[in-house]
Amino acid sequence: MSPIYKILCSVLLLVYALHSEAATWVKLKDNTYSRLMLDRQSVLTHESYTKAWVKIEYKTPQKNPDSVDKEYTLSKALWYFDCAVQKTATTQVFQYLHQELVYSAAVDLKNAEFTEPQPDSDVEIAMRYVCKSASSHAAANVARQPPVSTLGLDPKKETMTNLAPPAAGNAAATPMKTAPKADNELPKNDSSKKAEKPVAAEKADVSKTAPAKATAEWSYEGKTGPDQWGKLDAQFNTCSTGLNQSPAPLDSTIHAALKPIRSIQKFTAKDIQRLPHGMRVNFKEGNMMVLDKSAFQLKYMDVHTPSEHQINGQSYPLELQFLHVDNKKNVAMMSVLFKAGDPSEAMEKLLVQLPKTAGEIALLKARLTPSDWMPTNPQYYRYSGSLTTPPCTEGVRWIIMKSPRQASSEQLKAFADAIGKPNHRPTQALNGRTVLE
Repeated sequence: MSPIYKILCSVLLLVYALHSEAATWVKLKDNTYSRLMLDRQSVLTHESYTKAWVKIEYKTPQKNPDSVDKEYTLSKALWYFDCAVQKTATTQVFQYLHQELVYSAAVDLKNAEFTEPQPDSDVEIAMRYVCKSASSHAAANVARQPPVSTLGLDPKKETMTNLAPPAAGNAAATPMKTAPKADNELPKNDSSKKAEKPVAAEKADVSKTAPAKATAEWSYEGKTGPDQWGKLDAQFNTCSTGLNQSPAPLDSTIHAALKPIRSIQKFTAKDIQRLPHGMRVNFKEGNMMVLDKSAFQLKYMDVHTPSEHQINGQSYPLELQFLHVDNKKNVAMMSVLFKAGDPSEAMEKLLVQLPKTAGEIALLKARLTPSDWMPTNPQYYRYSGSLTTPPCTEGVRWIIMKSPRQASSEQLKAFADAIGKPNHRPTQALNGRTVLE
């Protein structure tokens, strides 16, 4: 352990120790899953924000998505609240197992990302309490000076490093950007960084290589169709020259005894938008899957009809692709195929709320979570590929669920009619790659 790291850990522990001495905990929630408490003495105003220390006691051990080998039963965090716009951010977090500290991290307030919390989540419950208290305090003390921090800290010097991870089961405390609107635009963690040209790599930083907005028009047919994408724009060059392109054929596979994917799929879809070449469902923060010991956060789901992936040469009427991003901006895609059969309740809820005009975004009133589209069979295929739309950036980890879901022929046709034209890219050569199952 480096001396700098030791110093940082000591500072974090000292900050929390100073705070603990003056804490007055108020219980905000208590159920069979967890207990949420907030230190009333720590509710302070900092610039345009209100901050408070909270702790969440879990009845069963939780896993840290960013350090999947660590478990904890107690999480203590410093949350900042922007009451005016109802958004929150986490700047410090401590996680304990049997009263022993197992994880700690922090981020500068200026680098913290404020997001809207999930309704009735721990952070949203705390925000209601804090913002109501702050409003009452301000009304009763208009002429008074701002209170002095009970921590004895200068707020301007609250400087730490590393982004605080989410407390499991309370993912709203960890902010993420909302999904972009362009077909080929990936989520960005830092809007101040300019996009770079795509490169082919096994673990490419995909979100950095995707352009903010395509400079050339592309489509699925004719002079701007898939076989011409690489010629339309220099940024699309990988579409023609890449050796790890998607969709890949799922014909010849290697049995690797792949383990079931651990995931959280309980947070709801936010809206559905009509893209130039398809439909996209954007999700609220919190859904994730663990792949290669990294936590990938779900951003959105794209609809392709017919399917882009084929199993043993068989195409399917529809494919749902769930795009996930980890904290290093690597991308993982989970794909679910659909065949004609029994009606799908989840598909029906989407169909009745489809946007009617290009570019329109419709807020989803029905409750829909990723699990509503997942097959019960956890088996899957896996390979390394690319985005299936320009700029065709490589380094994408593909997961294709083996068992297709069912939707009625009428529902499948309704999606195809809504999209207008087929929006699938033809199968690409494996070029020596292996498909695992």
